[in-house]
Amino acid sequence: MFNYFLHSIVLIFIGYSSIYPILFWVTPLKKIETGFYRFNLGKCCVVGFLGASAYHFISVDVFTKTTMWVWIFSLTIATGYYWKKNKIQNTILSSISIVGIYSLLSILSQVVSNDLFLTSSFSVVVGSLITSSVFFSMILGHWYLNVVALPISLLRNSIIVLSAGLLLRTIWDIFYLTTTQHVDTYGIAKNTWFFLLDFDGLLLLVALFMGNIFPIIINYFVWKTLEVQATQSATGLVYVSIISVLFGDIIFKYYLLQYGLSL
Repeated sequence: MFNYFLHSIVLIFIGYSSIYPILFWVTPLKKIETGFYRFNLGKCCVVGFLGASAYHFISVDVFTKTTMWVWIFSLTIATGYYWKKNKIQNTILSSISIVGIYSLLSILSQVVSNDLFLTSSFSVVVGSLITSSVFFSMILGHWYLNVVALPISLLRNSIIVLSAGLLLRTIWDIFYLTTTQHVDTYGIAKNTWFFLLDFDGLLLLVALFMGNIFPIIINYFVWKTLEVQATQSATGLVYVSIISVLFGDIIFKYYLLQYGLSL
């Protein structure tokens, strides 16, 4: 039986864990301690394993499951290998992430129709980037409490990545809503913007605000606090973004799986 919530969680968890290590390029090891890498890699392993385990029990596709487990075990091995190392290769971690993204798209291909695969792949990857970067920014913000004289540019760069993802998804959503049609329960095709005014589309309207507009507004204030070096205040604002982004992303995934809307 198809479970929209469980499949949404699988996509979010695996997307999060596969893209997250790529963000280490924002924080070169020479500018931050290895403890930051260890904590985040360990977290990615746990979240990725939970997502992989959930998918393992709801899927019968052997190839996709095999690829997924190869990715999560590779990430775990790399995490164990680098745990006490003073030198960590972002290139290797990013290569493992590529395998994870491939696994994510393979899972996606099992739950959406072929004609939706390209657009949904784009929306899911961008959504995963946003979810990963908002958590990355929050944890990085906390690291300023642990490490003296940590460059403020690291958190700024992280916020730039998050803002870029949010702006990209906002532009994509406007384009998608404008250029596509949705067929309602009566078989009437109409522009997808009008679907937002239907009872079934009201929650999607909430997702557009919570997942796109509100975090962009929050990021503006985060940037202003960083201008005065107030990293603790900035981190508090990012906490608000996390709740908003997660709420929006879960709704986006539901509308993708239920209605085939690649937002």
